[in-house]
Amino acid sequence: MIRAHFDGASRGNPGEAGAGMVIYDDERVIWRRALPLGMKTNNEAEYMALGLLLDELERRGLKNAEICGDSKLVISQVTGQWKIKEPRLKAMAAPIIERTRALQARCRWVPRAQNAEADRLSNVALDKGEFIESVPSDPGEPVPEKQLDIFAAARGLSAGKSGGPELRRVGAKVWLVKENGEEFAVDVEHHCCTCEEGRKIGRCRHIDLVLMKNPTVL
Repeated sequence: MIRAHFDGASRGNPGEAGAGMVIYDDERVIWRRALPLGMKTNNEAEYMALGLLLDELERRGLKNAEICGDSKLVISQVTGQWKIKEPRLKAMAAPIIERTRALQARCRWVPRAQNAEADRLSNVALDKGEFIESVPSDPGEPVPEKQLDIFAAARGLSAGKSGGPELRRVGAKVWLVKENGEEFAVDVEHHCCTCEEGRKIGRCRHIDLVLMKNPTVL
């Protein structure tokens, strides 16, 4: 079953805002994203996070998903339980309601404790900037080369045949990534890399690229 979570955070309301989204296939994470949104209110950030989540569900062709959020206002408005009186929010909600129906998705309110990963990612967006992690819905499904190139470009890498980092497997879950004359060791089991970013935050573009090209390793 596909379950998708979203959360938006605003420090100041309005203030600097961030969105966090995560999609699960059963209990396996297949996509995560954190994205700064600029100056927004909390409700605007929540609606934008939901819109970004729908973008990914549409891109993957995932219908009948259960969409969960801890914003009582957004969930109640999108499901028609509450009327939308504010014109600004009404304009944001209208296309989201239509897209949700087209995807045959079910929206459900959950307590913040059950939305912890999306909440964490919304704060990652504010504290550290954009982050994305993506693997195919089907663990055995190969990643299209075009999708891999787009993903790699977003993470500051070139994964195409014309150049970019070289990947070499040296252990069950360990790869060497050669980039610009340097080699980095990636341990996907423990989500660590010997590059500076990997050592500091436990996540880097090298780990993401290995996971994209080898989605069955976890």
